Amino acid sequence: MNNDQQLSAQGNSRRRLLTGWLDRNKALPERGASSVTLPVVARPPQALPEALFSTLCNGCGSCVSSCPYGLLSIDQGKAVLSIDFTECDVCRKCTTACQTGALRDKMPCDTLLRPQISHSCLGRQDSCRMCTINCPQQALSFQLSESGARQLQCDDMLCNGCGLCKLSCFHGHISLAASGEKSLPEQL
Repeated sequence: MNNDQQLSAQGNSRRRLLTGWLDRNKALPERGASSVTLPVVARPPQALPEALFSTLCNGCGSCVSSCPYGLLSIDQGKAVLSIDFTECDVCRKCTTACQTGALRDKMPCDTLLRPQISHSCLGRQDSCRMCTINCPQQALSFQLSESGARQLQCDDMLCNGCGLCKLSCFHGHISLAASGEKSLPEQL
């Protein structure tokens, strides 16, 4: 392309998009040793924060064999939670079986998984409410946004990440995503 030529409106828009991404990446802080390690996979409900969990969990499998629903497995030497075919009812049997202290009774019973709803959700058209009806914590509700669209709202204080909302959605419009990192309670 000749530098003297003017970019078309489409080419100019693409260039701004690309340079915007590059500028945004430059502005992001560097990930160094001081950054917090966030879990890349779901952990059992009473797992310690990721840095401590990764240090203490030795992959012995005691929690895996104690889970009555088969939701736990060992991946790369650490316990991993997978909510694909049944929800976690937070029975705490994994915590009781843990001998290394990676799972603790004083930790909140929360997997930190939160529902993510697709744009094709039938609840947005007001024809389905299975996720809100089946939520044992009553953490889900549909609210009208400023534009008048129905949006699924999740109350993070009530939700424990059990996954029943995902399993209640017959059409597969709900997925679960990690929502952050746990913090230690005052008394552990």
